[in-house]
Amino acid sequence: MSLRDFVFEISDVLFPPLCLSCRRVVEGVPPPVFCADCLGRISFLSGSRCPVCGVLFPDSPAGDHLCGDCLASPPFFSRARAAVVYQGILSDAIHRFKYGRDIPTGGALARFLADCPFDDLDWRRCDAILPVPLHKKRLRERGFNQSLLLARALGKKHGVAVDFSLLKRRKFTLTQTGLSRQEREKNIKGAFEASRAGQIADKNLIVVDDVYTTGATVNECARILKHNGAADVAVVTLARVL
Repeated sequence: MSLRDFVFEISDVLFPPLCLSCRRVVEGVPPPVFCADCLGRISFLSGSRCPVCGVLFPDSPAGDHLCGDCLASPPFFSRARAAVVYQGILSDAIHRFKYGRDIPTGGALARFLADCPFDDLDWRRCDAILPVPLHKKRLRERGFNQSLLLARALGKKHGVAVDFSLLKRRKFTLTQTGLSRQEREKNIKGAFEASRAGQIADKNLIVVDDVYTTGATVNECARILKHNGAADVAVVTLARVL
């Protein structure tokens, strides 16, 4: 046994991997983020949905079809996909990561997202993954960009470059929490700009954020990218508010 393998074995004994929620020991190579019991309490997004924004149609016999919002006001992104519903143990973990500055929890959530299948996304056609940028003031307050951590995990998993400077946050905005759809759209309008417009034209891009609530933030990102000539903009988030 090499010294490296010995160190890993000892560390597993002294510091065994734990479930992100209940903190019970988990087993596997690599170890899962959640134990089987906690994983069973997470609601994955599946079933009939809008092929554009991804909103679910519970118990709909009609299959996938456009929702009223996308029919009335088509977004600038081609499709938005989220892994799980924003509730319960998943929302608790995201809150610890985002507002409690719990980077290890963020790393675990990023691995969890990277392992989730997004069957209708063709990662081979993706030219770059873009995290939703934070304003410099917000970045100083928080100390990190949660979307960048998620984007890097997806980029590593699928072999796609992550570009965190193609989109810039030009305007400081109030938190979107508690705002209505219309208030969110007004609040985020004009918040982003392209820093290297020449590198956007004809590119297939994926924008990554932590939570999809109304889609106002990612749609504003997509608007800027499409305005600068992007061929396609898709959206991936860890969780979605239903």
